[in-house]
Amino acid sequence: MRERRRGLGRGLRVLRGLAAAATALVLAGCGAAVVPDDPDAQPRPGGTLSVGVEASWVSLDPLRATTYVSYSVLLTMYEQLFDLDAEGELIPNLATGYEVSDDGLTYAVSLQEGIEFQDGEEFDADAVVTNVDRMRDPANGCSCLGEMGVLEDVRAVDASTVEFELNRPHAGFPVAVLASAPGMMASPRAIEETGGDLGARPVGTGPFELVSEVADSSVRVKAWDGYRDPGRPYLDGVEFRVIADSDSRYSSLASTSIDVADNVAYNWVSDAELDPSIRLDPQGAAGSSFVMFNTAEGRPLSDPDARRAACMAIDPELMDDALYGGDRLTGQESPFPTGSTWDMGEVEGYARHDEEGARRLVEELGGLSFDLQLTSSPDNTRAAQALESQWGAVGIDARLRPTDQPTLVDDAFSHDFDAMLYRWRGAMDPDGNVNRWFNSALATPDAPSSNFNLVADEELDGLMLAAAAEPDPAQRKERYREVSLKLAELTPYCYLWGADWMRMSLVNVHGIPARPDNIMMLRDAYKVEE
Repeated sequence: MRERRRGLGRGLRVLRGLAAAATALVLAGCGAAVVPDDPDAQPRPGGTLSVGVEASWVSLDPLRATTYVSYSVLLTMYEQLFDLDAEGELIPNLATGYEVSDDGLTYAVSLQEGIEFQDGEEFDADAVVTNVDRMRDPANGCSCLGEMGVLEDVRAVDASTVEFELNRPHAGFPVAVLASAPGMMASPRAIEETGGDLGARPVGTGPFELVSEVADSSVRVKAWDGYRDPGRPYLDGVEFRVIADSDSRYSSLASTSIDVADNVAYNWVSDAELDPSIRLDPQGAAGSSFVMFNTAEGRPLSDPDARRAACMAIDPELMDDALYGGDRLTGQESPFPTGSTWDMGEVEGYARHDEEGARRLVEELGGLSFDLQLTSSPDNTRAAQALESQWGAVGIDARLRPTDQPTLVDDAFSHDFDAMLYRWRGAMDPDGNVNRWFNSALATPDAPSSNFNLVADEELDGLMLAAAAEPDPAQRKERYREVSLKLAELTPYCYLWGADWMRMSLVNVHGIPARPDNIMMLRDAYKVEE
């Protein structure tokens, strides 16, 4: 049995730290002043926060919310009906609460009153209906259609009450839908005036409003003085800057050119530990990094044996040791990451590393060749090169196809790939880690959908629906184990590691809460200046 682990390389941390000390001293000597640290700091207004992110947001429209970066940017301007606390539990936001019918098919959601959108439009039940109808209309191509398939109807009962009628019981509906992209509320007036293109004019109820957007480069927002909480936000503004190279993000932080660096490569941890101006904020592992396969007929990986061969050739722990010093969270064998609430541990039938077995399958198939698409960041490039090498060792010819993140996401939704190196931010309700990805109704080769792999299996559909409907957490987990067993048989993915985030910030930055979904929430953020 292979050990499922995190941090096997931490015993080398001291040696790595000593080796990195010279680099840290060089950075410290580049003219950057030591940032003042005040562990007892209290919130104070003023200042602009500069955040270095790894890739561009997909759009400023919640319809296109898919990536960590997209959510972090969008949630400065929009707000959701519900939010999540540090433990992933549902908490009210624009909504004040909900009641569910005995049959589990109707959720009555009560709303806060007296809230306005940034253009003066009133937030009420009609606004919620407008937003949700827009999200669930297939013609609009929302990335959330996988979650919205459970919704039969939405209606305003009165100005502060909305009823959601489901077509099947779904115990996680408030978390999976109302605390996610479909729960982000935009101004109905802006939706109408822009012809539904909120990417050009985002208008929400959030603490910040848009100042400027430079595609694939930066987004600037400023504090909205009409925000519903007069004491928030503390910051005058935020700038998100795309710095694709992880090394450059770290050096920008170390030189104090930015205040926060999101998803910094683990090889910089030792340096950061030596820098008194930097704070490390590990973010957990709600999501996953994996290789996913297009299972459609005619694709090179349509045969399950081809997919199993590709998985069996991969040694995630070897990759982790070589690329990250053993610091990643490996051992995942289901859509529910290692260390998460729904962690399944070892899953019978999962295609684990077996080089000889992979080689035999490739020979039986008469060879195997495919393209692997990936974002062109240095970190992903290194991981893809390691995959290419391991596949080559068993006779698999994999051709690397790097691209930018928005294009990669578009290709995934349009099913235009053989294999893809992908990362999913993870869902707080387990249904969001399976149904949106594998529901047969979303296996639409000629239309975009979140069933990227085009998996269509009636037995799997039934297992997912039964698991989603189960209200008892312990029983629900057992039902998701059955889902995991079926997915191990179908092999649409090879899991690499949990998408555990390493965020770093200057020590004078405070108020960014830890969240199990890793999204950066900046409503309460503030800076302490000298």
